[in-house]
Amino acid sequence: MRRRSALFSTFAKVQNISFMNLRHITSDSHPIKEFLIYLLLILIAGLLFNLIGGVLAAPLYGISLSAIMDGTAMQATPENAAFLKFYQIVNHIGMFTVPSLLFMALFMSRYDLSTLGLSGINFFTVLSGIVVLFAALPFTGMLIEWNQGMQLPGFLEGIEGKLRILEDSAGELTEVFFLDTSVKGLIINLIMIALIPAIGEELVFRGVLFRIFHKWIRNIHVVVIITSILFSALHLQFYGFVPRMFLGLVFGYLFVYSRSLWVPIIAHFVNNGTAVTAEWFFRRNGGDLNAESFGSTDSGLVVLISIVMVIGIFFLMRRMHRFSE
Repeated sequence: MRRRSALFSTFAKVQNISFMNLRHITSDSHPIKEFLIYLLLILIAGLLFNLIGGVLAAPLYGISLSAIMDGTAMQATPENAAFLKFYQIVNHIGMFTVPSLLFMALFMSRYDLSTLGLSGINFFTVLSGIVVLFAALPFTGMLIEWNQGMQLPGFLEGIEGKLRILEDSAGELTEVFFLDTSVKGLIINLIMIALIPAIGEELVFRGVLFRIFHKWIRNIHVVVIITSILFSALHLQFYGFVPRMFLGLVFGYLFVYSRSLWVPIIAHFVNNGTAVTAEWFFRRNGGDLNAESFGSTDSGLVVLISIVMVIGIFFLMRRMHRFSE
């Protein structure tokens, strides 16, 4: 019995040493290597959760794997609405949240994790992040209108047509998601469109990728810009690329000046949640609202004030950041 106990003790020590060596090696590894490992984790977790979603869909929604594989179950129809919401939630967790948490657990040191500021929340910085979002609405609305009105050169007409089809497909999916105007439908949409993306996408772009690129490039502003571009590109919507990139910049600087990942997570949730709630309210009451144009204005003066307010709030956060150092 003692021999067996000693054997287990030795095995545990070896496992612990191996894990610590892994943490030591990866903490000093090149950021490109870390980036490729992270992409591999995303690919593996994404495929695994895609399979899990398909397997669970059969008993829950009576949808076969063949219907998923041939695209029948993925069509944006009212009959597929419940399944599509479930599938979206499972796949988002698999592609964003799970690989990010795995990467943090395996490859980020205690110091790296402490820089994410997940141990506490400062009320002032959270409030500042929410105020920035609403202050930026007029400017964001202007960017949305400008981006949606963009036209590619004539020789790219074929590409522009395909981009429009992608936008229309995304719009059709959104329509299906908002067919249910019950309170239950609102809660599910808040979880699917606001809560899960806020956590998952911020873990990816302001958490893991921010750390990897900052380790490589060092210039914090360049890192904010790169992660914002990737954040917008991820959504595969060309005619919403610029305003979404601006939103990524806002989230990036909220992280930089608050020194807490909770701030962009909460701001991200409030941004998406406000749009979802507004859309639900108008549809429930027989109206219709384009959530992307929420808060937009034709007044140039209001847009200018919006820009000044955003810059002013970030300036104040930056001063508070320096004061607390």
